[in-house]
Amino acid sequence: MTQHNPIHDTAKNWSFEPFSVESGLNRIVAYGDQSGKCPTYVDRVPPCTNGCPAGEDIRGYHNLIRGTWKSEDPWEAAFRRLTLTNPFPAVMGRVCPAPCQDACNRQYRDQTIGINAVEQVIGEYALEKNLGFEKPLQTTGHKVAVVGSGPGGLSCAYQLALKGHEVTLFEANDKLGGMMRYGIMGYRVKREVLDAEIQRILDLGVKVRTGVRIGRDITLEQLRQEYGAVFLGVGAQTGRNLPIPGADGPSATNAIDFLKTFEVEGESMTIGKHVVVIGDGDVAMDVARLALRLGSKATLLSGVSREEMNCSDFEFDEAKAEGVEMRYQTGSVEVLREGDSITGLKCIQMRRKEKGEKDWNHPIPFFRYAPDAGSEFNLDVDMVVASIGQTTDMSGLEETTNDSPWLHVDQNYQIRGMAGVFGGGDAVKITLLTTAVGHGRKAAEGIDLYLQGKPLPRPTRPDVIKYEKLKSDFFPMLPQMKRRVKHPEIVKGNWDETLQALSKELAQAESRRCMSCGLCFECNQCMLFCPQHAIVAFKGNPEGEVMFTHYDKCVGCHICSEICPTGYIDMGMD
Repeated sequence: MTQHNPIHDTAKNWSFEPFSVESGLNRIVAYGDQSGKCPTYVDRVPPCTNGCPAGEDIRGYHNLIRGTWKSEDPWEAAFRRLTLTNPFPAVMGRVCPAPCQDACNRQYRDQTIGINAVEQVIGEYALEKNLGFEKPLQTTGHKVAVVGSGPGGLSCAYQLALKGHEVTLFEANDKLGGMMRYGIMGYRVKREVLDAEIQRILDLGVKVRTGVRIGRDITLEQLRQEYGAVFLGVGAQTGRNLPIPGADGPSATNAIDFLKTFEVEGESMTIGKHVVVIGDGDVAMDVARLALRLGSKATLLSGVSREEMNCSDFEFDEAKAEGVEMRYQTGSVEVLREGDSITGLKCIQMRRKEKGEKDWNHPIPFFRYAPDAGSEFNLDVDMVVASIGQTTDMSGLEETTNDSPWLHVDQNYQIRGMAGVFGGGDAVKITLLTTAVGHGRKAAEGIDLYLQGKPLPRPTRPDVIKYEKLKSDFFPMLPQMKRRVKHPEIVKGNWDETLQALSKELAQAESRRCMSCGLCFECNQCMLFCPQHAIVAFKGNPEGEVMFTHYDKCVGCHICSEICPTGYIDMGMD
């Protein structure tokens, strides 16, 4: 018996509606008649760039890497493009939690682009080739003081130096880097990597004065008199201590001081045999992993459930894999002591509040929990580290804060009521390193305009392209290229980096998955499908503008707009 394929049979027996073959301007194959609308090319902001606090041209450097936009050295070109907004690709490629990827349109097709992984490879290539930044051809004669050498201060200094301004960097510590150095351990970012990316900025001619604290060694008013503008990137490097009995003595500290002490003293720092870390964020994970490497047992106490912890999944998984013991819904009651020595920690189980109880739906997860009476128990520990937040030290800068712990800035990151004084980073709001980079860049733009006597810009709302505007079926479904994590067999004393970079070949393959949302990437679909042959390509045109419409031939059939994979074409010209 003959087997029939119903799809094949349908195709063979299909009856077409009557039609005629036309020529010239009558050859219209969509919408039935002339619409009067011709294609316009609208460059929209991709959601990855909109979601990147540093504002990186992610779409641009992916198009360079995969060869859509030609260059003699695609990797150097990608480095130049990326560092227009972020001078730390090798550092951020290792530690940034990548909010850009959370926004990526590709996630609705299969999996998000591995943006952070590609950024790391770009950064590694630049270090390998010893790529530097090009100094400006002319100087402006303006002098700017940048206070603080964390990611915000260094980003601001970098952008200002590129614009030709003379920059002096003031740092209270002996080494530059802020929380990139004192809050991130070497097994996450090798110190050679951090030092190299900082040195690139200094090579632009940035002057450095370390060991100088504003408010102690020099006043803000003195800086304002000596410099044309000032940027305050003082950070939030004061850790919060536990507000419980026994927490104010020896062997009880906070996460910021713990990490700073290690950066200064190294493996000779004093540490307990069993360290308990109280907190649920990424910094808490860093403290616990550092304790393991220093030879201690590490236990982490979270006051909330695993689902409501503030850490990233990656940081949690790394700490867990290396041997950190996790205890959830566990509160701290008292640090137990015999003299100056810690003998234990009195704890209590926490319960999730029921609907109607005070703070049961509080925006901060910890306040949604209450101690479960009668569930107290003791942990046998000899060192306690609180990782429950951090704040600023605004001594000498009180006039910039409006009676709060934070810098009081406007939309251009200028201190309100203080012309020529700008600020950014954790001193404005504690958030990501890459956010501080973005603050520094935006403040530098404002400082540059201020020094020129020009008005500062008003904020604008970007035109972000949504997934629904794309023709996603054009892109074959492909899995994301993922980095490997190499866990040490013996954690103690192992300072090797754990996150392994992709190869250049895999990173290039990952860049090919980018859908170039909102901008032409030369797929030629509009040209191939145009029934009037009205669209042609001009390779000499700028990036993303290679397609050209001969409007005297266009009849407004809409086909080009309908098949454009990236959503670049609108039918808007009458």
